[in-house]
Amino acid sequence: MVTVVNRGYCKKLIVVLPGQSHPEQYHARKEETFHMLHGDLVLRLDGEDQVCRRGSVVTITPGTRHAFESRTGAVFEEISSTHAIDDSFYTDPAIGQNPDRKTFLRYWLA
Repeated sequence: MVTVVNRGYCKKLIVVLPGQSHPEQYHARKEETFHMLHGDLVLRLDGEDQVCRRGSVVTITPGTRHAFESRTGAVFEEISSTHAIDDSFYTDPAIGQNPDRKTFLRYWLA
């Protein structure tokens, strides 16, 4: 995950490796829009699966439980309202207790 900007809005680039999944979570305040750039993604919204491919755009409203996975790998933009560290709630509470669960790239050269 690369956070490009986090102000009144937020943009992240998310890379999902082949076979990788992201566990179910929701946000109380944040609204997210996923814009598929490459590959395919199975996006689960409140228990319902939908397949997203290049060009797909899906908006996830606050309170919607969501998870995703990819068989072949995927790259997508997450464009959202501001990301707050205290606004991600995993349905499996053990996940939120692991401080090493994500890899962040904070600096890169243009």
